[in-house]
Amino acid sequence: MREWNVIEVLRHARHDWLNRLQLIKGYIALGNLEKVDEIMNEIIHAAEQESKLSNLTLSKFVSLLLTFNWEQHSFVLHYEVSSPRKLTNYNDEKIFQWFSNMFQVIDDYADPNVQNDLYIEMNLEEDVLCFFIEFYGIIKKTEAIKQFLYKQTPGFSINSVNINPEGLSFEIKIHGE
Repeated sequence: MREWNVIEVLRHARHDWLNRLQLIKGYIALGNLEKVDEIMNEIIHAAEQESKLSNLTLSKFVSLLLTFNWEQHSFVLHYEVSSPRKLTNYNDEKIFQWFSNMFQVIDDYADPNVQNDLYIEMNLEEDVLCFFIEFYGIIKKTEAIKQFLYKQTPGFSINSVNINPEGLSFEIKIHGE
């Protein structure tokens, strides 16, 4: 993962907001107020999710998710935070490393010529941080992804793995330390 300085972060955020505003302005010019309302609702939802994500107190992991789509990848990352509580007793570095490695493996084996989307839903159940992960797109080598998922990481448990060339889904549970 690349380190972003303040100027780069502001530049990307400003660029994203200008794109959204230009889209809204365009639909207003066309008189398509339904589409304007839809885009504004998407912006509100995204801002709420960014806020929830930022409250997780896992700074490296949060930075990874917030900046991931700013770089070129073979898939687009989407996330949803169901329970935005302060997380204590979780190893930010370990979670960051695991997800960075997973993103790299998927990046390496997802077909860059098609639309690929990775969805992550986060939820805290008692003292277990749960992630529900779904990938929609084309995977060129499922075996490499299986090998990564089945490699043991202390404190992490992978469940309900379903992988095929058209997608991937699994659940990961991380126990507090």
